[in-house]
Amino acid sequence: MNQETNEPYDSTQTLDNEQKPQEKSTEKKVKKDEAKLEDAIEASARKILNRREVILWRGTPSHTSMLKYHALSFLMIVAFVYLGITFSVFFFALLIAPIVLSTLKILSIKTNIYEITSKRLRIKKGIFSRVTHEIELYDIKNTTLEEKRGNKGFITFYTTNEKFPKIRFPRVKNPSDIHNKVRDIYEEIKLERNKITHSKTK
Repeated sequence: MNQETNEPYDSTQTLDNEQKPQEKSTEKKVKKDEAKLEDAIEASARKILNRREVILWRGTPSHTSMLKYHALSFLMIVAFVYLGITFSVFFFALLIAPIVLSTLKILSIKTNIYEITSKRLRIKKGIFSRVTHEIELYDIKNTTLEEKRGNKGFITFYTTNEKFPKIRFPRVKNPSDIHNKVRDIYEEIKLERNKITHSKTK
């Protein structure tokens, strides 16, 4: 006589078999969405880092930084005039020295140009020949702001660049606004570069 054995029905096994395709499908969808998100982040970062460079600020040192030279030139003129009247007209010829000194200092203010662009700091110097120094904004590691009376001040940028470890903007107008502009664009570049690096290491 054949004896039939009724094995219990395992419903959990059936559910597992049904859930596995769904889990795989969900996992693929999540990975696909993550890949799209990473591509979007990287595209956005590349757009910022490779965007057209624009000048955010341009200025020259304040004329108040030259007051001591103008005062010295004035004293020299008074002294030479007095000596010329008292002793010899030869001293009148020396009046050319303070005049040249003041003129060169005025020209140095006009020709020393400081620029902040969307990518770098730029300093242009020179009266008869032009020399340009550039520092990438992402090379900046620290800044100091020293404000003076008359809404003028000094901004010092400390960088990782071995050739220019310190860049100083002397006696510029509205130093706080300039400092904030550099800080904001630097943080933006830093954030986007970190996004690119983070997305590549995943």
